[in-house]
Amino acid sequence: MKNQSAKRVKIISLKLVKESSMLYKNRSVRSPEDGYQLLNQFLGDVDREYFVVVVCLDTKNQPTAINICHIGSLNASIVHPRECFKPAILSNAPSILVGHNHRATRS
Repeated sequence: MKNQSAKRVKIISLKLVKESSMLYKNRSVRSPEDGYQLLNQFLGDVDREYFVVVVCLDTKNQPTAINICHIGSLNASIVHPRECFKPAILSNAPSILVGHNHRATRS
């Protein structure tokens, strides 16, 4: 048997970093309309396709964190499922809400 050298393994840590915050007057998400209002408030009038995960709906369906998984091009946004679940797992979210915008075209 050939003698193999040891494998170096990286020691890492993953962290959530708070970038900013916003007020959500409804406090909890009780319907698809509430989810739409929250995303609309967060995204406003962006000029690209955004795939957003409203992460960390707590046990009372109150959003505690929002994460942008991917910012796409003019008319497309491609995201992998692991990018959706990573912030939810790091946030210990019992449930998540996912959504994306359809950028309105202007003439």
